[in-house]
Amino acid sequence: MFYSGLLTEGGRKETDMREAASLRQQRRMKQAVQFIHKDSQPHNILQRRLMETNLSKLRSSRVPWASKTNKLNQAKSEGLKKSEDDDMILISCQCAGKDVKALVDTGCQYNLISSACVDRLGLKEHVRSHRHEGEKLSLPRHLKVVGQIEHLVITLGSLRLDCPAAVVEDNEKNLSLGLQTLRSLKCIINLDKHRLIMGKTDKEEIPFVETVSLNEDNTSEA
Repeated sequence: MFYSGLLTEGGRKETDMREAASLRQQRRMKQAVQFIHKDSQPHNILQRRLMETNLSKLRSSRVPWASKTNKLNQAKSEGLKKSEDDDMILISCQCAGKDVKALVDTGCQYNLISSACVDRLGLKEHVRSHRHEGEKLSLPRHLKVVGQIEHLVITLGSLRLDCPAAVVEDNEKNLSLGLQTLRSLKCIINLDKHRLIMGKTDKEEIPFVETVSLNEDNTSEA
């Protein structure tokens, strides 16, 4: 019985040793697998997915931002244009038998008429080449002179005016009275009464007209 008990105890120890060896081997295999596939650990997958998501959001946010910037610039440009239009002084006059809205332009020395307005009024045959070929007129807005009308007849109220005008290359159908003509007529711009007052003794007052886009306004008259 004693010998049998020793055998039983030895068998248990051997079994325990085998189990311990098996556990150690399993741990080693697990560690080896973890080392080989360390990039596939849950926290690494999470970090990678987080980075991919952030990059994707960054790329997608660039287009809307550019779009917002373009819209902002467009709104700013339209606001500046509207402000410029609001500052314009327009008066009604007649030229070539047609009603025209003329711009009172104190920022330019010369009377200007656009090529589009010349076409609309049928004044093409009156256009001559610019007489000062070598001279470059100082004009606002980088306008290009393409010709000249020596005798442009304009009716302001009861006053009939015969004056020269430079023809400029422009798609807008407009006419403007420059500083030379305004001075010769002894004009006073009365901003309180919204009137252009001409003359000293026999004064004539021309009311301002509502400021609108010259192109739209004159197109409606065509």
